[in-house]
Order: sequence, then C-alpha cells, then structure tokens
Amino acid sequence: MGRIFGWLMGRLNAKSYRWAIAQLEPVKPQSMLEIGFGTGDLLKLAARKLKPRKIAGVDPSELMLETARKKLKRFRKKADIELKLGDDTNLPDGPFDAVVAAHSFQFWADPHATLARLRAMLAPNGRLILVLRPHYSKGVANWIPNPLSHSGNEVSATIAAAQAAGFVLTATAAISKSSQGLAFACG
Repeated sequence: MGRIFGWLMGRLNAKSYRWAIAQLEPVKPQSMLEIGFGTGDLLKLAARKLKPRKIAGVDPSELMLETARKKLKRFRKKADIELKLGDDTNLPDGPFDAVVAAHSFQFWADPHATLARLRAMLAPNGRLILVLRPHYSKGVANWIPNPLSHSGNEVSATIAAAQAAGFVLTATAAISKSSQGLAFACG
C-alpha cells in the first residue's frame, strides 16, 4: 500500500514540485534541503534542473527513504546526497541555499521554532519554499500537529510566522485547488 500511495502522491504533487523548482531556478541553489521528501520526486527534479552540489532531506518513513535513495542514486557522482529518517525537529547541518517543504508543513509541531532554525541555517541569500495544503476538515485538523494549520487561515498565519522569523515573502500562488505556494527570501 505504501508504494501505491507514494506513486499516487508523486502524481498528485507534480504541479507543486514544478512550481517549487521554478521559484528556485533564478537563484540556482548549490545546496538544498527538503523536509518531508516522500518519494524523492522533487529532489530528483531539482537534481536534473538545478544541479545543486549538495542535496539533503528528512522524511519520517523508511519506505520513502528507500524509494528516494533509489531515485537519486544516479545523481551521486555529481552531488553529495544526504537523506535520512527524520522530520522538522532533526534537520541536517547547513548552511543551505534553499529549503523546500512541499505538503509537509502541517506536520510541524512547532512551526515558529522550525522557521527560526531554518532562517539560521540558510545562506544569506537563501530561499524557503513552502507548499501548503490548506483545505482541512475538522476531523483532519484534530490530528494535524501544526497550530498554524488550525488557525482558520493557515496561509496568512504561515506568512506572518515566516516574517517574524526573518523571511521576506517573494511569491504566492494558488498552484491547484489543494495547494498554495509560498516563496520567501532571507530578510
């Protein structure tokens, strides 16, 4: 079931991944981190299009870790790749030129602390790309740990929290009916 869900997730999120990469193309990051990399499709796209020298990521699923490692294996000669089990509380050491979290933000238990940590680990001209899924029912909201996801307006609350952490909003986009993109630069 996990493999089927992973395949479906990659198909459903493809538009969000392309939007995230498009936000990073002008700055050509040499190092990037993805929080919640899932199947590794976004990191694979980044390796092909952006050609960073360092690719890192955390994901809480052993199956997704195995899947992503297989997808990125062919890029190991051109990039240092560090994928590990984890979440927003145990990130690899920076600095990074870019950090992406596509459809994983709602699982951050303490988004204010994570945003402050990300700001500290990003390079001076670094970029943060968040893709939110702000369409929760009350039932889903009860088990999502991120308090900003429960705020009633996750997008506005997330922008305010990122700005408080020292980020400057550079772009927003309604990527699809279920995905909202936010791009930030270090302020």
